[in-house]
Amino acid sequence: MRQTALALALGAVFIASARAEILPEFVGETIVVTATRTPQPLASPLQHTSVITRADVDASTASDLPTLLRRESGVEITSTGGLGAQSALRIRGSEADQVLVLIDGVRVSSASAGTTAIDQILLDEVERIEIVRGNVSSVYGSEAIGGVVQIFTRRGAGKTKVSATAGYGSDDTRKLALSLGGEAGATRFHFGAAHTRTDGFSSADPAFVPTPWTFAPADIDDDAYRNTTLNLNLSHRLAGGHEFGLSAYRTRGDIEFDGSMQNASEQTLTAVSAYSENRWHPDWLSRVQLSQGSDDLSASLDGVPTDRFRTRNRQIDWDNTVNTGPGTLRIGLAGLWQRLESDAAFARDARRVASLAAGYTAALGAHDVQLNLRRDDYSDFGGATTALAGYGYRMTPRTRVSASVSNAFRAPSFNDLYGPYGGNPDLDPERATSAEFGLTYSGPLGLARLTAFATRTRDLINFDPLTWLPVNVDEAENRGVELSWRGTLAGFDTRAAATVQNPEDRTTGLGLLRRADHFGSVSLGRAHGAFDWQAEVLAAGPRPDIHVATYQRIILPGYAVLNLNLGWKPARDWRLSTKLSNLLDKDYALVHGYATQGRAAFVELAYVPK
Repeated sequence: MRQTALALALGAVFIASARAEILPEFVGETIVVTATRTPQPLASPLQHTSVITRADVDASTASDLPTLLRRESGVEITSTGGLGAQSALRIRGSEADQVLVLIDGVRVSSASAGTTAIDQILLDEVERIEIVRGNVSSVYGSEAIGGVVQIFTRRGAGKTKVSATAGYGSDDTRKLALSLGGEAGATRFHFGAAHTRTDGFSSADPAFVPTPWTFAPADIDDDAYRNTTLNLNLSHRLAGGHEFGLSAYRTRGDIEFDGSMQNASEQTLTAVSAYSENRWHPDWLSRVQLSQGSDDLSASLDGVPTDRFRTRNRQIDWDNTVNTGPGTLRIGLAGLWQRLESDAAFARDARRVASLAAGYTAALGAHDVQLNLRRDDYSDFGGATTALAGYGYRMTPRTRVSASVSNAFRAPSFNDLYGPYGGNPDLDPERATSAEFGLTYSGPLGLARLTAFATRTRDLINFDPLTWLPVNVDEAENRGVELSWRGTLAGFDTRAAATVQNPEDRTTGLGLLRRADHFGSVSLGRAHGAFDWQAEVLAAGPRPDIHVATYQRIILPGYAVLNLNLGWKPARDWRLSTKLSNLLDKDYALVHGYATQGRAAFVELAYVPK
């Protein structure tokens, strides 16, 4: 199956939509907060924003965050193996350290690498995910060049109930999850625990085992993985619009992988926060949140410890939202304290960041306006000012055109500035400018967004082989078009996503590594009585990469993968599902030299009281 299967599938979907005679009205009042940090209906943000709900998670074949995000427009995932293997998230051709990932508003990124270990986030305790594409540094500060992915963990609602899930599948994969949650008067609570383990498969392509400096002879074995996730959420409402609460999320993975320098690691991500939300006036809502996000990584080779990196991100955020009548004004103050503990000798191990942000959104008749301005001051390299200006015009009640311009930055990581093998404290932050034009439709055909974008990033940090130091030398650019659409056609739940782009290194003129010029997905599903199903195709075109043995630039071929989820509800609160991944057993790679999941099945029984 070639990547043209995607084009055929997309064409079939749109032909079906054109011929459908009876179309139910799309319900588009899902509320999102990530685009502006203020609540908005899903179709309102000027930035291309999408939501993955808990129902979407259950209907998919994904068990971890990287697999789930692969179907989103503008989003590319690379992975060096199966469950738990190191993965990278890129949006609109950005680098992996240019995408901000939040868990309940908390940063859990590594201060040394600058990236977030998305491969350790499984989905049992995820309630919803919001994805904002493009520059939003003026809202969130560093890293939001490609966009922001915010994960909201599960919370209690309704009467107290116990839920449970058990599953078994290929590679001796086993899962057990339990949760207790609900409401008791003005108090909401949830506690969940999940454990997953698998024997896995060998992530190394046998054709390249052994390879000096990459794979050892023993790397032909299966790579096992274990994960335990814990999640606690408590909140209490007081009279007069006041609420306080706390949340604690922890995921720990024990990973076996293939490599001649390291072949096992333990990694723990933790996000803990306490907040107070207070409506001091009918038009003034204030929220104070204290939090800590951490990434604790220990690696080893054949049981002998090699490296340890422990990041602590301590945050305080004070957000104030004021209803001004025609619009909403947001003013925020924030402080971030980053600390790194490592057995490697970093020149510095701590820094602090002070931030001030303001934003304004308004719907004035047929006109939508968004303005954002933010200043971030770092204790080590200085500061950065970012801004966004956006405008939308509603041509009809269902159709809007919009345009925005913005700039963004990424702060150098501790590896860049103070690394034990060649840090450069004189580095400047990476800086980006973006412009985009969008068309949004929300009506009987569903919610559709078509966005054309252009982003140029300068002062990219790269390693200089002559000085053995990281330096600001490179410049990158990406121009492209994204399409996302979701609707209900003749009883079928239908989704489509497509991206066409040209990410290139402006210095050399070459395409950026591990980024395709075109990729996308399409899915079709339906529920009938006690049965439901969803089929999806994920596809991508050729991508440049580096040969795992020769280190020469090569081109990875395109691929198309078919997944299928079959469900049956034998009783009101029970669901038995069969998740079939890579149904046609496509042999492909996301990173050269590393294998991906072949045909696999997972059977899951869930008890979820309504």
